[in-house]
Amino acid sequence: MSNSRQLIGASKAGRRFIAQMRYYNEGDFRKLRGFMRSGYYDLVLMENPVDRRLLDLKAARRLHGRLKVAEVELAEDYAIQLILTGEKGDARLRMQMKVNESYPHQITRYSLEPIEGDGESCQACG
Repeated sequence: MSNSRQLIGASKAGRRFIAQMRYYNEGDFRKLRGFMRSGYYDLVLMENPVDRRLLDLKAARRLHGRLKVAEVELAEDYAIQLILTGEKGDARLRMQMKVNESYPHQITRYSLEPIEGDGESCQACG
């Protein structure tokens, strides 16, 4: 297992990221919807509902294709920040995720933004 996979998988936030990205990369938005409904903190969903988040992620999938980790910028137990690259084009995106410290470690912050000067604009954030 690569060092970045170990860093990501060792954190609570990283495990949430892995689960969400599995559905995203498979293009299984039905399962992703279920994951978001149970895996995101209620107040976060009140600010940006599941259906809106799904539209943003579908747009990101059309624009960038599947995403993979290029660099781990931060990997703490309850927060991660990664640089992702898409299979389409050469855009680099910064993903930030934070989770609750208490089980089941629901997502309290998620954003996916293009790195300044890279590729086209992406609205898939949250």
